[in-house]
Amino acid sequence: MNNDYIESKLNADEKGFYIGNRLILPFRCNLIKLIADNHIYTEFVGNEDVKVSQDTHNTSIYFRESGRLKRFDDDSYELVKLVVADLDVNLCDRSNHIKLICELGENHTVTVRKATREDLFIE
Repeated sequence: MNNDYIESKLNADEKGFYIGNRLILPFRCNLIKLIADNHIYTEFVGNEDVKVSQDTHNTSIYFRESGRLKRFDDDSYELVKLVVADLDVNLCDRSNHIKLICELGENHTVTVRKATREDLFIE
């Protein structure tokens, strides 16, 4: 088992999308950790700040109005950091974890790239 699906989407330079309180990734994944606006989230079931949903091709992350996080529209975020894994891999094997940086751009686009050594990433 490996992360071929996510890697293929990153290599194809597929873009994500954001609108309102929703960040849409260009792939389906298991979300392990989310870092946004100096908040770290590792629990997504019943979380009052963040909700995750999957559809056929995408993973959507909703930053709830009632939570601590703000809307994307007011320039609160420049980067959203994620730790993800493909849906069919063993999450207990840390070699399956992929650190990603989501950069919010113009026209609601999100550039998703693998984190490098230069990116500050809290473990």
